[in-house]
Amino acid sequence: MKKILTKAMENSISEVMETMFFLPVEFGKASSLEAAGLGDELMVASLRFVGEITGSVSLFAPRELVSEMGANFMGEPRENLTENHLSGTLTEMLNMVCGNALSKVKTKEPFELGIPEILAHPDIPGTEPLNIVETLSGRMGFYLVLDGS
Repeated sequence: MKKILTKAMENSISEVMETMFFLPVEFGKASSLEAAGLGDELMVASLRFVGEITGSVSLFAPRELVSEMGANFMGEPRENLTENHLSGTLTEMLNMVCGNALSKVKTKEPFELGIPEILAHPDIPGTEPLNIVETLSGRMGFYLVLDGS
């Protein structure tokens, strides 16, 4: 099931990034967080979901990429964006991606999404594989965790 959800997440990220943030994406080889080369100023958002399958998705993105996404999404110059704008951009992107991806996975019981949150200190082992998302403006990654697996 993790493979199906990962593919649904990739398709959803591609759709959302291109249509809402005007950034086409490609997917790189999964790597550890340490080896992913995302930079030092990372922002991390996480969203929990429950249903027939329960788990969470965390999104890791450099602040500079989130700033570009926010400027594209809101039509504002980067210098006008506050920390709340950046946090809101990342959590809303994750919410859109998760909702879109989970709506395309066939299950008997519908999914319920939690509230996306910014994590100051993500508790993710550095050796776990991070799915890499390449954009023209930088790379980000997502980490999918299914409970009980």
